[in-house]
Amino acid sequence: MRRILPVVAVTATLPLVLGSSAGAADDSGDVTVVNTETVQAKLDATGALQEARVYEQLALSGRGTATIANPVSTSGLRNLDGFGAFRVEDGRLVTQVEVDGERRLRTVSDFDGDLPLGVDIRYTLDGTTVAPGDVVGRSGLLEVRYTVTNLTSREDEVTFDDGRGGTATATATTVVPMIGQLVTTLPPSFTDVQTAEAGVAGDGRGGTRLTFQMTLFPPIGSPTAEFGYSARISRGVVPAASLTSMPVSPLDYPSFKGGSASYASGAESGVDLTSGAITINDNLLRLHDGAATLLAGLVQLDEGAGTLRDGLTLEAAPGAGDLAAGLNGKILPGSRTLADGLNDQLLPGASTLSSGLVDQLAPGAKTLADGLNDQLAPGAATLADGLTDDAAPGAAKLAAGLNDSAAPGAAELAAGAAALDAGLASAAAKAPALIAGLTQVDDGLAKVDKGLADLSTQIGTLPTKAQPLRDGIARLRAGIGSTAAPAPGEQPSLLYAVNAVRSQLGAAATTAGDTVDSIADLKAGVTSPTTGLAAFTSMLPAGAQASYQAGLGNVAGGLDQLSAGMSDSASKLSTAATTLAAVQCGLSSATLPGVCSTAKPGLLEGLAGLDAGLQDLTTKVVASVQGGVGSATDTPDDETLRGGVNGLRAGVGTIQGGGGDLVAGLGRLGDGASKLSTGAGALSTGLADAASGSKDLADGLAGAATGAAAISEGLDGAAAGSTKVADGLGAAASGSEKLLAGLRSAASGSSTLAAGIGTAAAGSTTLAAGIQRAADGSELLAEGLGTASESAPQLVDGAQRLSDEGTSQLVESGAQTAATFGTGYAVLAAGAQRAADEGMAYGAPEGATGATAYSIEIAGADGSGATSIGKGVAALALFAAAGVVGTVVRRRTA
Repeated sequence: MRRILPVVAVTATLPLVLGSSAGAADDSGDVTVVNTETVQAKLDATGALQEARVYEQLALSGRGTATIANPVSTSGLRNLDGFGAFRVEDGRLVTQVEVDGERRLRTVSDFDGDLPLGVDIRYTLDGTTVAPGDVVGRSGLLEVRYTVTNLTSREDEVTFDDGRGGTATATATTVVPMIGQLVTTLPPSFTDVQTAEAGVAGDGRGGTRLTFQMTLFPPIGSPTAEFGYSARISRGVVPAASLTSMPVSPLDYPSFKGGSASYASGAESGVDLTSGAITINDNLLRLHDGAATLLAGLVQLDEGAGTLRDGLTLEAAPGAGDLAAGLNGKILPGSRTLADGLNDQLLPGASTLSSGLVDQLAPGAKTLADGLNDQLAPGAATLADGLTDDAAPGAAKLAAGLNDSAAPGAAELAAGAAALDAGLASAAAKAPALIAGLTQVDDGLAKVDKGLADLSTQIGTLPTKAQPLRDGIARLRAGIGSTAAPAPGEQPSLLYAVNAVRSQLGAAATTAGDTVDSIADLKAGVTSPTTGLAAFTSMLPAGAQASYQAGLGNVAGGLDQLSAGMSDSASKLSTAATTLAAVQCGLSSATLPGVCSTAKPGLLEGLAGLDAGLQDLTTKVVASVQGGVGSATDTPDDETLRGGVNGLRAGVGTIQGGGGDLVAGLGRLGDGASKLSTGAGALSTGLADAASGSKDLADGLAGAATGAAAISEGLDGAAAGSTKVADGLGAAASGSEKLLAGLRSAASGSSTLAAGIGTAAAGSTTLAAGIQRAADGSELLAEGLGTASESAPQLVDGAQRLSDEGTSQLVESGAQTAATFGTGYAVLAAGAQRAADEGMAYGAPEGATGATAYSIEIAGADGSGATSIGKGVAALALFAAAGVVGTVVRRRTA
C-alpha cells in the first residue's frame, strides 16, 4: 500500500536582519535570523507511516534585542535547550532574545502537516509477491521495488511565448521541486545483487551499500521515481533503509541551474526558429504568388512569342524573301537591262540619228532645195530658152555634158533619194514601237512605284505588330523587378521576394547552427563534471552515481537527437538558400555580385537585350526601308527608290513626247523624200534621154526644146519637193534632238532607277536576312518561353511544396520546440515559485529565511522489530540531513 513519506526540501535562504520592526517596540540592534526545519518520520517495512516529528532551529547572529514569532507545530512542543516555557500566539512561538554574537534556539514537536512524498514498497520472492515478514528466514531470489512519488503535483496553467508573436497557455503538471536519495545496506547473506538504478559499494563489513538518487520534478526528472534491486538470499531478512529529500529551486540550485537555462535557451531558440520560419513561409507564399504571376506572364508571353514567330516565319520572312528575290532576281536585272539598253543602244542610235539629221541630212536637203530653187530651176528655164534660142550652138556642148556629167549625177541623185525614202520609211515604221515600249515601261514603273508605296506602308506597321511583344516583355521585366524593397501598398517583385527568402533562409540556417551550439552548451551543462548536472554526481553516494549518470546520459542522448535534427534543419535551410541563390542568378545575374556569373546573363538581362533588339529592329529597319523607298513627291536628287522611279517616268514621258514629234517629222520627211525620189528618177530618165538623144540634138531642137520645157517643169516640181524635204528634215532634226534629250533623261533616270533598285535590293536582302534572324530568334524565344512556361509551374508547385512540406513543417517544428521548451521552462519557473512559497513545512518568521529537510527511516524486518542497525542509520540520516541543511544555509548566507 502507498504511504506518505517525509523527504528533504530547501527554500532560498537569504539572511534576515531583524531590527526594531521585527518585534516589540524596545527591539534594537541588528540581528540576523535563519530558520531551519528538519522533519523526521519513521515507516515500517511496508512504507506505512508510524510517527513524525519536526525539529526547529533558529540561528541568530549579531548584536541587539529581537522579538521573533516563528510558525511551529504546537503539538508536543518542547524546548531542547532547557526547561523554559514558551509563549505561543496563533500557532507562532513568540520569543524575545538578546544576541551578542551567535545564539541558537531549538525545539521539537509532533509533525502534523502533509508530507510531500509518498513511498510504496513491494517485495517479490521467487516471483511471488510477499509481505515483508514473509521474507524473514526464507531463501530464494528476492526483488525489492521502491516507488517514491512527489505528492505536491497539481495541474496549473502555464504561459509561454508561442513564437508567432503572442503567448500560448498550456495545462501542465507542476510540483514543489524535490531531490533526494535512498540508502540501504544489504547484509552479507545477500549475494548476486543486481540493480540498474543504484550506485553500489561495500560497507566494510561484508555487506553491500546501495544508493538511489531521485530528481522528483519535471521536466528534468519525473514526479515519480521507481527503482530497486534483486539478490539471492539465505536466512532472509528485510534490510532497513533511509531516505532524505529537500525542496530546491531549479532556477538557482547549482546542479539544475544550467539545465533550466538550457530550457530557457531552447524556448528562445524555438521562438526564433518559429518566427524565422513564419517569415520564410510568408515569403515563400509571396514567392508562390509571384511565380504564379510569372507563370501567367510567361503563358501570355509564350502566346505573343508564338504569334511573333508565326508572323515572322510564315509571313514577314517569306514576304521579305519574295521582296528580295523580286528585287534582286527581276526588278534589279530588268532595271539594269533597261539602263544598259537606253545607255548602250537606244541613246547612241538616237544620238547618231540626231547627228545625221541635224549635221548632214537636214543641211544637205536645205542645200539641195536651195540649188533646185535658186539654180537648177532657173537654169532649166534658161536651158529651155537657150535650147530654143541657142540650141544649135550649144548642142554639141550639151551632148558632151549630158553624157559625161549630167547623166551619171542624175543617176546618183535618184539612188540617194530612193535610199533616203526607204530609210525614212523604216524609221517611221519603228518609231511607234518605241513609243509603245516606252508606254509599257511607264506602266511598269507605275507598278513599281505602287509596290514601293505598299512596301513602305506595310513595313511601317512592324512597330505596331511588335508592340504587344514589347509590352509583354515590359510586364515580365516589371514582374521580375529588382531586390529593392517595395513601396508601401505595392506588390513585392519576384527578385525582392526571392532575395528576401534567400536571406531569411540563410539567417535561419545561421540561427539553426547557433541553436546547435546552444544545445551543445546545454549538453555540456548536463554532462560537465564541474559546472553541469554531472557535478552533483560527486555529492551522491557511490552506489547512486551510476543510476544518476545513466539518467544524465538519457538527457544527453535526447539533446544529441535534438542537435542532429537542428543540424539537419540548418543544412536543409542552407541548401534551400543556395538553391534560391541559383534561382535569383537565373532571374538576374547582376543581383548577387561574386555569386552570379556575369558570363551567364539572367532572364532579366535577356529580356532587356530582346527588348533592345526589337526596338532596334522596329526603328532602324523601318526607318531604313522607308527612307530608301521614299515618298510620292521625291525626285532623283532625293536618292530614293520612288524618286528614281519618278525621274525615270519623267524621262519616259519626255521620250514619248519627242517620239510623237519624231513620228510626225519622219512622216513629213518621208513625203518629201518620196517626191525627191520621183523627181530625181524623172531627172535621171530625162538626162538619160537627153544623153541618148544629144546626138540627134541638132536634128531635133524642137524636141529638145520640148524636153527642156519638161525638164524645167520637172525641176520646178523637184524644187518644190526639195523645199518640203528640207522642211521635213528640219522637223525631223528638231524631233531627233528632243528624242535625244528624252533618251538622255531616260538613260539618267534608268541609271538612278537601277541604283535605287540596287539599294532596295541590297536593303531587301538585309531586311530578309534580319527578318530571318528575327524569325530564328522568335523561334528560340518561343521555344525558351515554352520551356519557361512549362517549367514555371514547377516553381509555383515547388514554392507551394516548400511551404507545405518545408517551412510550414519548420514553423510547426519551431512552434513545437517553443512549446516543448517553453512549457518546460514555465514548469521549472512555476516549481521555483512553489519552492519559494511552499518549500517549508511551517514557514520562517516574517522577514527571515529558512529551509526544511525531510528524513525518513524505513524499518527492516528480521523477526525482532527495529534493529540497532536501523536505528543507527536513522540517526546518521538525521545528522546528514542537518548537515546538508546547514551547508546550504551557510552557502546562501555567505
